[in-house]
Amino acid sequence: MGESNKAYELSIDDGKVRIVIKIEDIKVDVINSTNEFITPSDDEIYLFLSFSDLEINSTREEGYKLDNSISNKSELKSFLIEKESIWFDVDMSKMSNLLNNTIQFSIKGKHPNHIKYFVKKLNYKIEWLQFDKQKDSISTVSVTKKSFSQSRIESNMSYSLEEIAKSSELLSRAIKKIDLRTGSSYVRLNSEDGKLDPIMVSMAEKLGYQLEVLNEEAINDLQKRGRKATHIISLMINY
Repeated sequence: MGESNKAYELSIDDGKVRIVIKIEDIKVDVINSTNEFITPSDDEIYLFLSFSDLEINSTREEGYKLDNSISNKSELKSFLIEKESIWFDVDMSKMSNLLNNTIQFSIKGKHPNHIKYFVKKLNYKIEWLQFDKQKDSISTVSVTKKSFSQSRIESNMSYSLEEIAKSSELLSRAIKKIDLRTGSSYVRLNSEDGKLDPIMVSMAEKLGYQLEVLNEEAINDLQKRGRKATHIISLMINY
């Protein structure tokens, strides 16, 4: 049985629903500091998923391997997920939260100190599967289209001492709001229309945290639920 077919054939426990993540296409910015030694086509590249404040333990900690054989002359490259589909079972009670939040994606290779990958745009679908007792089979309840883009750190930007101090203060407040049960939290940060985002992301990484900028769709989804947030702060996960 192929991995992509298992999601539609294996039984679903009572009280659970099945989620299938279908990656449509991934556009990636690549920063390579050692072009003469290694290139992305030589690297082993993996896609990782993060679900904000949801505890979902059924995705692969080692990530999902990407096909990096597509040749692009520019720094913007296209990747496809190899063979297997991404799917997992969750409690029915978590479905609303999952559908109303943007899944966070990141890409890492075997040489993270030399090659960095930034998700420029990732289009995906969330397919909700559920066991239909009348049909005695697994049926699709809904399909939701989503997109994601990763905040990129610009190394050539310069900041004043005042901006660095403000960024440090904002980051400190965000860290204190982390829910230790989930390892993350939504926060609202005044990053001056994104100007301070790169330095806060860089600071967070050096301190062992991950700060991500929410896209417009995620911000609007949260507002509909009465929550105001612009970023998500998480404890760094070492894959």
